[in-house]
Amino acid sequence: MLQPSTLALVLLLLGAAARAQPTPSRALRQRSIAVTGNAAAPLPEVRGAKGIGITFHFDGAIREESVKVDESRIRVVDVGKNSLLVAPVTEPRADQPSEVSVMFADGEEQERAAFRIVPHPSEVDTWIEVTRQTAQPGAACQARIDELRARCGAQSPTAFRRSGLLGNEGIPARRFPRDADSGGALVSDGGVSFRGNGWVLVEVEIINASGQPWAPRVATLQSKDGTPVTVLLMTPEVEAIPPGTSRRVWVEADNPPASAGVFFILEVSGADGRSVRVGNVALAPRTQESKR
Repeated sequence: MLQPSTLALVLLLLGAAARAQPTPSRALRQRSIAVTGNAAAPLPEVRGAKGIGITFHFDGAIREESVKVDESRIRVVDVGKNSLLVAPVTEPRADQPSEVSVMFADGEEQERAAFRIVPHPSEVDTWIEVTRQTAQPGAACQARIDELRARCGAQSPTAFRRSGLLGNEGIPARRFPRDADSGGALVSDGGVSFRGNGWVLVEVEIINASGQPWAPRVATLQSKDGTPVTVLLMTPEVEAIPPGTSRRVWVEADNPPASAGVFFILEVSGADGRSVRVGNVALAPRTQESKR
């Protein structure tokens, strides 16, 4: 049996050995993070560990005095023109993540970048490349197009026709009959066309003889010889034409040249790929023609 003094020595040595065992290593990572500046979006997470520095490299200059951290848990090691080095002084907690934030100094729309420092069992972020993600150019252009379309739509020939201000008299107009050749479950029930200064408007009644609703989405207009006419706007009377009913569709287009003739082909395509082809659209006469 071991003497008490010997046993105490053994326990001391075992405890020291246990304390000397290295903690499981975690892989050091370098990543890129795009910040959006959307205050409603959750903050991007950065994986941290006690005593391991995290460098944030920004795509623009930052303001040194704007750096904010919980100093009891995060230490600011260095602030550069475009960089920030911090190090957790305590192990990050998943239930209480620490926040790091900084303000940009270059006058861009997006001014603030903020992150949450969280733990991870096997990885630690040591380098974060930070880029600002602004609205996609395409999205901005589309928003502008929608705005202009709405503004123009409120003053367009279609709006006047729908409101009753554009009647069948006082402006060149021409009716065209039901198109027996349109065939299929979508049929043209005839319509009327108008012609103004630089524009034409075609109003066509479409019958949905199918068993499914049909939602008009896109229209094309071309002369009988295949000359295309630029369509400016297609407006359905309703979002989708119910089965067994008919509704109007208005199509505004550029005024085609006189050489294109009088009769045109209108095709209206739906969201489901089905379309109706109206081959007997007669455009209203030009002003000079209507005076004869």
